[in-house]
Formats: sequence, C-alpha cells, structure tokens
Amino acid sequence: MGIESSQATSHAWQRLAAAMRGALLLPGHPDYEERRHVWNGAIDRRPSGIARCADAEDVSIAVKFAASEHHPLTVRGGGHNVAGLAVRDDSLMLDLGALNRVEVDAQARIVRVEGGALWREVDAATQPHGLATTGGFVSSTGVGGLTLGGGVGWLMRRCGLAIDNLIAADVVLADGRCVVASADQHADLFWALRGGAGGFGVVTRFAFRLHAIGEVLAGAVFHPVEAAPALLRAFRAFTPLAPEQGTLMLVFTTAPPAPFLPAQVHGQRVVALAYCWSGDPAHGEQALAPLTGFGEPLGRVGGVMPYAAWQQSFDAHAPAGDHYYWTTSIFDALDDALIDALVPDAAAPPDPMCEVHVHHLGGAVAAMPADASAFVHRDAPFFINAIGRTQAAGKFTEVRAWARGLRSSLAPWAREGMQPNFAGEVSDWHAKAHDALTSKRLESLRRKYDPAGLFLPVRND
Repeated sequence: MGIESSQATSHAWQRLAAAMRGALLLPGHPDYEERRHVWNGAIDRRPSGIARCADAEDVSIAVKFAASEHHPLTVRGGGHNVAGLAVRDDSLMLDLGALNRVEVDAQARIVRVEGGALWREVDAATQPHGLATTGGFVSSTGVGGLTLGGGVGWLMRRCGLAIDNLIAADVVLADGRCVVASADQHADLFWALRGGAGGFGVVTRFAFRLHAIGEVLAGAVFHPVEAAPALLRAFRAFTPLAPEQGTLMLVFTTAPPAPFLPAQVHGQRVVALAYCWSGDPAHGEQALAPLTGFGEPLGRVGGVMPYAAWQQSFDAHAPAGDHYYWTTSIFDALDDALIDALVPDAAAPPDPMCEVHVHHLGGAVAAMPADASAFVHRDAPFFINAIGRTQAAGKFTEVRAWARGLRSSLAPWAREGMQPNFAGEVSDWHAKAHDALTSKRLESLRRKYDPAGLFLPVRND
C-alpha cells in the first residue's frame, strides 16, 4: 500500500493553485526554500510543491488533487518531527503553518487548536485563564505531531497524555471529506488518532480538555556526572511512589555558562534533575525533597513560576536548524546493570550538545486502560531518550551512531518497540511504534479510511 511518486503536469499544478485560497509554492518560488526546511537541519528534501493551506477547505482541495493525480503527499504541522515525516522528495507537502488559531472556552475548560499551531501558542492563549493541558517538554513542538504520537509532557502524570485530553478532532480524509472524530462519531478513527502516529487523514483542528494550572514549582538541580549512578538509583526508588502532581527527568547534558553553576564546571558533562510540580508549591517542596535534596549539587535553579515559562525553559536546547537524531527505549525497571551500561555512553557523547533523558511515567498515564487508545506502553514505568544533536553537518554520522549505539547497549533490558514521537527514522515508525495487535488494528483502519495509502509515510533515506 502506498502511492508511488509521479509528476503532476504544469496544468494540474495551475488548477491546484487557482483553487486554493493559500499559496502554492513550486521550486523557484521565493518562499519555497524556507518552507521546505523543517526543524531538523539533518533533513534536506525537496518536495514537488508546497500547498500553504489557508483553511480546512484548502486542505480538502489539496488532498483531492493528490489523490486524483496519484501524487505522494506529506503533512507539515509544526515541522518538529525528528524523522522529517513532514517532507518527502518529489511529494506535495501540505503546510498547515497558517492554520494556527487557538480558541479558549474558559468556562467549559476546552481549547480548540488548529492543526498547524505550536504548543507555545496554546499556552499563550490558555495561561491568562489559569488553564493548561499536557503539551510536551518544549514549547516549539507542533500540536499535531505530538498529539498523534501520544503526547508526553510535563503535566502528563497529573493530567494524562495529550491524547488523554483530546475530546474531538476535525479530520480531512483521503477522499477529501471532512469529518469529526470523537467518542461518539467515527469512534474507531478517534481511537487510531490517539497514539496511532498519523497516517489516517489531516487533522485541521483539535479540541482538548483544560486543567486548572497557572503556576508550577519547577527547576533543575545539577550534579557532577560522577554522581549519576547514585542519582539514578535514587530516581528509581523515588518515582514509583511519586505523587501524580510531579513529573521528573534526569538529563545528561553539558553544563551551561550559567551564574548558578561554578565557572570551573562550565562546558563539563553533568547530570541534572529537572522537575515540574503542578500542585500546591508548599506541598511540592516537601514531596520532591528526597530527590531535589539529594547529594551535594553543583547548583540549582528554579522556583514558583507560570507553567508557560517553565514550558519554554528547554527551548534553547532544541533550536531549529541543528542536526538531530533521536531514539528511545522503554523499560520495566532501571536495573543496576542497565545503569552501569547507560552512564559511560551518556557521559561521553561525540558532541557536547548531545543529551540523554531518563523519564518516568505512571500517574494519570498508567491509570488509563491499555486499549483506550493506540498509544502503546502506557504501563511502562520508565523510558530513556538518546538525543543526538550537533551544529556540524560533518559530525552528524558520528552523532547518529552514538545514539543508535546507546540504544543497542540498553537493549538487553528494554521492551520491544519505542514511542513514535521519538522515533528517529521512518523505518522505526513503521516497525517499532506499536505492538503486533495494535499494528494489525491500525492497518485495518488505514484500509478503511485511506485504502490507497495516500497518508502512509514511506522511507526517504
């Protein structure tokens, strides 16, 4: 299944351009070069055209064009997907960047978000009302991609994943029809959209449930990398009983030249405990003390702040244009042998910009039934992400090999599969994002909603 590459005629492109309200960018257009690039600078692909959709009707028009011309199609929401699913050589890219409107119903605690919006735009609209919903770990992430892949984030243990807060989605199907998917309408499609990682249609608008979250207690505590084994064991002991208001992460990183760290550790490898407590701050100080007070830290930063401010704290570690490669592993436990395998690789990456993130789940994530959505592994207590990053294109191969090697070294303790939002390659998206039973169900629904495979990502190495 899958539509093969073909070249539409110049007359067909003219018809598409005339039918759309938004612009059609073909190679040579002044804006083509800028819009073909996505967040990950390692992705360098040239679509045959870019449809800058102005509204859902433009999306429908472009989808019908691609289907009638048997032309491959990709969808760009925020363009943040590390594998570059938003763009493919010789395909038509549906660029939803102009569909970024956010509408808040504060009384009903619902936010409606168009498919091209970023999470920072959602936060900017909801936070003045003292409301928020789970939206990743950085604010530059696109709403669409994060949600369709599941949507972990700082609020997940209290509020659930992004998909757990999704109430409805407006979807343009492969035949150009616009439908609403919810628990009451097209419920099978709604199930697939929540964690199926896309490939069923173009979501032009999401409706999310909001929660009363204004300020959070958040920050980071930095330790010398030599303390990592003991800190990982403390993290392992603390997180199973952690209150659901708290989400924590251990980050192997390079110490920034920040005033809260001694000058002699600037540029050195460190491990940081990052935390976000979305309940009462006074209770949070006490509840998190076993980890925030661990050992003899090099320095610390944080306090009570607006959630939106904390959500932007890690943006500087994920700038657009750098070369990235991510991969991820899922674990039932952080065994001593796993820790012994992890620390040496995490402490000595080929580029100082590389990081390793150790996450825990549980709380509201694990409280949802396993078959409630297409998201797999919500019962897993831990996952670890290898975040390969470099500004030097010539070093990318080495960075990618490091990330892959780290995952391989942890494989003896890992579950099969990975979270789709952190899959660094299209082949991982296909083969490792879901278990066999979920994959079979998703494939059946793709045949129902997209029989020609118009939306199915293909390899573009």
